[in-house]
Amino acid sequence: MSSRTIGKIVSIGTNGIVAEVYDSLGSYVNTVDGIRFVGEVGSYVSIYEIGRTIIAEIESVAEKSSIVNGNNLNKANSNRQIFLNLIGEIIDNKFFFGVSKMPLIFSEVNIISEKDLMIMLEVGNEEEEVEEGKTRALLLPIGESVIFSDYTVKINIDKFFGFHFAVFGNTGAGKSNTIARILQNIFLKTDYSAKGAKFIIIDSNGEYHKAFENINGINNQIKETVFVVDSDTNDGKLEIPVWALSADDWAILLHASEKTQLPVIKRAIDIARIFYDEDNTDNAIKNHILASTLLGIINSSDSSPSKYDKLVAIMTHFATEEININVVISEDKQLTLKQAIAITYGNMNNEEDAINFLTEFVDQELIGRVSTDKEVIYDLAEFSQAVEFATLYEGSVSSQRIQEYTATLTTRLQAVKDGIQGKILSKTNYSSLDEYVDHFVGNWQIIDVDISSLDDSSAEVVAKVLAKLLLDYVKRREHKADMPINFIIEEAHRFVKEDSYYGVVGYNIFERIAKEGRKYGFLLGISSQRPSELSKTVVSQCSNFIIHRVQNPDDLKYISSMVPYINNNMIERLTYLQTGNALVFGTAINIPTLTKFEQANPSTDSENAKITEKWYIQ
Repeated sequence: MSSRTIGKIVSIGTNGIVAEVYDSLGSYVNTVDGIRFVGEVGSYVSIYEIGRTIIAEIESVAEKSSIVNGNNLNKANSNRQIFLNLIGEIIDNKFFFGVSKMPLIFSEVNIISEKDLMIMLEVGNEEEEVEEGKTRALLLPIGESVIFSDYTVKINIDKFFGFHFAVFGNTGAGKSNTIARILQNIFLKTDYSAKGAKFIIIDSNGEYHKAFENINGINNQIKETVFVVDSDTNDGKLEIPVWALSADDWAILLHASEKTQLPVIKRAIDIARIFYDEDNTDNAIKNHILASTLLGIINSSDSSPSKYDKLVAIMTHFATEEININVVISEDKQLTLKQAIAITYGNMNNEEDAINFLTEFVDQELIGRVSTDKEVIYDLAEFSQAVEFATLYEGSVSSQRIQEYTATLTTRLQAVKDGIQGKILSKTNYSSLDEYVDHFVGNWQIIDVDISSLDDSSAEVVAKVLAKLLLDYVKRREHKADMPINFIIEEAHRFVKEDSYYGVVGYNIFERIAKEGRKYGFLLGISSQRPSELSKTVVSQCSNFIIHRVQNPDDLKYISSMVPYINNNMIERLTYLQTGNALVFGTAINIPTLTKFEQANPSTDSENAKITEKWYIQ
C-alpha cells in the first residue's frame, strides 16, 4: 500500500462502484505532491491495473454502520464508504474519456497523482512557435479549478471556438461575466494577436460595450465597435437593409397571420423587387400585375370616387410606359386613362373603355414569373406602397375581402414606420448585401450589436436577419471558412426557440446555422437562463458547454436529457454552484471541470441594483 492508497473497491453493481476507506486513515494524508484530503466529494482517484490507470470521481461519501461491543460508534474517521463515478482511463500517458471495462473488486483506490492529474486535465501544448521568439496560442486559460486550486483550466481554442458552444445559468449566476472574461483573455496576447477573430455579440441587455470599449488601449491591434439604434454617427448606427427582410421576418415583425396576411407580404416583396428594379426591362409582367390590380379596383363594390383615388394612387407609384395616368387608350376619342376613370356626377366617365384597354395586358400565363429572388434596393416607404399594391392585387385575383383581412397588417406596418423600428429598417447606402456585410464586419474584432432598446419582435427580426445575411456571406466567400465568425447571442431563448413553424422559407435560420455553419466558419454561441425553451436542434449541435447555477427543475431535466457528458451527480451539483463558478465540459476539454471564472476587467454593465443605496438617501 502506497502513501496515496486510501481504500479498496468492495462493490461493483447496479448501484455503481463503492469503495471502503481504510479505517486507519484520518481526514487527510501526506503525499509527495503535498497534503491531500481523503474522500473529498468532487475530487479524483485512480485505480491502477496492468496497462491502464482508471480515473474516477468521488460522487458522495457515507458512513458504514458498525457495531463494536454492543455500542453504535459514529467515528468520523472510520468505516467510510465512497461512491465512485468512472471518468476515463490513462493508457500510454494519454487520457481517454470513458472506460473499456470495469475495474476488479478489491482493487486499491488511490488519491490521484499530480502527474496523472496533468495527463487527465491538460489538452495539449499551450503555444506553438511560429518564428523565433514568437508563438501562436493553441490553448486559452479561462479560469481556476475549484477542486484543484493550483490548476488553471484551459480549453483548446480550435475545438471550442471552431464549434458551437452554449452558456447556461440562472440570472445573476455569471453568464455575461464568463463570456466577457473569456473574450478579454483571447485578446491579451500582443504578439501574433487574435487580429483575425470576429466576435459579433447580439447584446440583448446592452451590457458588453463597457467590458470592451477600452480594449484597444490594452492591445492596440484589437478594435471594438458598438452598433446602437440611436447613434450620433452613421458608423455606429444600427441599420438593417429593409430590402433584405424575408416574408418570415416581416411576419414576425407585423404579427402576420399565416393564411391571409403572409401571402400579401410575400407578394409585396415580389412586387417591390419587380417594380423597383431599375434594370428590369420586362414590362410584360409589370403590366400584367398592374392591369389585374386596376381591373380589380374598377370591378369592386367601392364607390366610384373611392375607386378613382385608389387607381390614381397605384399609377402614381407603379406606372409603366404602357400603363400610366396619361396614356392614350383610344385614338378615336383621344381619350387618356385619366379621363376614362374620371368621375362625373358620381360615376366613372368611360369605365368600359378603361376595362377594354387594361384587359389586353392581362396574361395568366405570366403568373409564374411574378416571384423573383433578385436583390433589389428599396426603402420602408416604398415597401409600404408595395404592401398596399399587393393587397389590391390579391383582391383582384382572389377575394375582394382581402383588404378587410389585412387592415391590421397595414396598421402595424404604419406603426413600424413611425416607431423605433423605422430607424433601423432603412434603404442604407449600400448597393448590395455583400457591401453591407463588408461594412458591418469591418476591421473590428468585437462587434457589439446593442438591441436593448427594441421590443421582442423587433429584436428577433434583427437577430435573425443578421444571422441569415452573415451565413449567406460566408457561404459566398471564395475560400471556405477563411474568415471565421463567432455569433454570440445573449438571452438566446428569445430568439433560438423550439419552433415547429418554419414559414414560407421552410427553415429556422438558427437551426440551419447549427447544422451547416461550422463548415463555413460561422459558429454560434448561445447564452440563456432558460435552456428548456431553446431549440433542441441547436443545443444538440453544441460541442462545448459552460453551465452556471441552474435551479429550475424543467431546465435541469432538459440539460440532463440534451447535454452529453453529464450525469445525475453533475446535475445535482448545478443547483448550488456559487456565482462565477461553472461546470465546463465538451470537446475542448478532457473532462468536465468545475471552474471559477475571474471577474471581467472591465466588468460588464450587469450589476444588480444597489437597493440600500437607492432607498436610504439623505
